[in-house]
Amino acid sequence: MRLNHNSMAHTANNNLAAINNNLTKSMQRLSSGYKVNKSSDDPAAKAISQRMHSQLRGLSRAENNANDGISLIQTAEGALDEIHSILARIRELAVRGANEVYAEEDKDAMQDEIDQLRDELDRISETTDFNGRKLLNGELNKKGYTDADALKVVEIGGDIEPGEYGLTVTALGEQAKSSITPLADGKVISKDEEGTLWINHFEIRIKEGMTATEVNEKIRNATSKIGIDYYDNGDLITQEYGTKQHITVNASTEELKALFGADGSTTYGKDAEASFGASRVGFSETATVDTQGNRITVTDKDGFKMVYDIDPDATEEDAAGGISAVNATITVLSAGPMVLQIGNNEGQTLNVNISKTTAESLDIDKINVYTNGYASDAIERVDNAVAKISGIRSALGAYQNRLEHTVTNLESSSENLTSAVSRIQDTDMAEEITEYTQQNVLSQSALQMLLKSNARPEGLLQLFQR
Repeated sequence: MRLNHNSMAHTANNNLAAINNNLTKSMQRLSSGYKVNKSSDDPAAKAISQRMHSQLRGLSRAENNANDGISLIQTAEGALDEIHSILARIRELAVRGANEVYAEEDKDAMQDEIDQLRDELDRISETTDFNGRKLLNGELNKKGYTDADALKVVEIGGDIEPGEYGLTVTALGEQAKSSITPLADGKVISKDEEGTLWINHFEIRIKEGMTATEVNEKIRNATSKIGIDYYDNGDLITQEYGTKQHITVNASTEELKALFGADGSTTYGKDAEASFGASRVGFSETATVDTQGNRITVTDKDGFKMVYDIDPDATEEDAAGGISAVNATITVLSAGPMVLQIGNNEGQTLNVNISKTTAESLDIDKINVYTNGYASDAIERVDNAVAKISGIRSALGAYQNRLEHTVTNLESSSENLTSAVSRIQDTDMAEEITEYTQQNVLSQSALQMLLKSNARPEGLLQLFQR
């Protein structure tokens, strides 16, 4: 038996220290709810759980992004629903205007409402936004540019790959042009010359006693309503270009015909001429090119569509008095559509493309209902505009359905990943309480043994007392 070294006390103390260390870890796990509180607890599990936590936060943000995208689409959808209502009303007025039982004053009232509705359509298209991003003014449409000043990009829509596309313009669109004999200054309409002058079936009543100035002013006001400019020299020129534009001048009496030179003949405008050129750069063999006035439209399968306008002032004349061929290269960019980050990893995106919906882009900016012919043309244009808006809404509906499935998938992924992280990092409370109880009992036992081992040297002193 030895006094200087109490090995049993050392053994009991070491065991107590180890038990207390385990007890501390158990208490930490129970109080924090995590079984991995620091890297030393389980280095591999700590690294894995941190990476999973990063993924979880990304999934949560991606879910919010997808829901933001749904809100954006619903905002655009609400505006387009109102545009649909406006188009329906314009069409109703056009159908009414096609009925020629109404007087010019009635047609004025119809046209005034159409003009106001058209302005409101433009206002909705230009001002509808989501968090400051314009939705319907073409800002979210695919972008592109040309290397020729004579060709301007109007719209690039559908499934169009970024790259270069070639077009050749060989002729400009033309306005319909005609003329009437201008009245000499001081001329006064006689009784025999009284009657009705028709320009594209629009009635202009010429009354006895009207002066040349009054007649010219009446003709100018009347033709402006139907999209025709009237000049002092008697020229009549349509404001729009293309073969659909025409001018027919007729009169109700022979005297009036002779006065204005109205022979009832019809003149037409011309459409521009354009092609893909011999090399057909960029465009597939199934693509087709169509012209209407100075507007060029290229279409192909899968909704492929490019629209361009020709600027006559930027073209050059050739030796024959026509235009020198314009060989343009159109560069289509990937920029334009809104990119929604709908996943938590790189490249998990959705591009939202929304075409421009102004009256000009819908080709209803110059419609009128003053004659059956013009009203019928307005009906056709509005029908085409309705079809375009319906197509845009259909695409937005498809986007929304996809995003709703995306949100559901992200929620499921987040749930499953959370479960995996929990298995790695969270404390099993029942198991840990059992461990804590065990370590607590061992701690008390070790403490008692330490007390007993420290009491043994005191027993040696009894040998000296006897």
